[in-house]
Amino acid sequence: MKRLIALLIILLPLTAVAQTTTFEDLANEYSLKENCTTIKISNAMLRSMEINIDAEYMQVIAVEDEDLIPIFSRQAKEIICQHDVIMSVNADGKCVEIYQHKNSDNVVTEIYVLAYDKEEAVLMYVNGKNLELSNMGSILNQF
Repeated sequence: MKRLIALLIILLPLTAVAQTTTFEDLANEYSLKENCTTIKISNAMLRSMEINIDAEYMQVIAVEDEDLIPIFSRQAKEIICQHDVIMSVNADGKCVEIYQHKNSDNVVTEIYVLAYDKEEAVLMYVNGKNLELSNMGSILNQF
């Protein structure tokens, strides 16, 4: 019994590390589910859509299964909670949260937008070398 307890104590930190989910993990998981859509848009495609934000790529996960929305929202928040929240809006049962990550040079390199209500949840991830938040409107207007 003591060996089992000692083993559990030793393995407990490893399970916490193993459960860290990335955006890519979440996209792979939800791409296989019904009523869920994942999209990855390259820099070239963004430029052709006249979205000029200096992004290397953008990914979107959309969930339209009412049973999955609470689970997905919780998983998304686990990913983005380690970043700086720059805006949060709650109105009429709808929530929109925007997070950013800055590198050591204080340059924005990642932006997450989580929007959800009872009918749909969407997580958008934008990756780049020097993202300008002022240009985010051009993305949001396209979708």
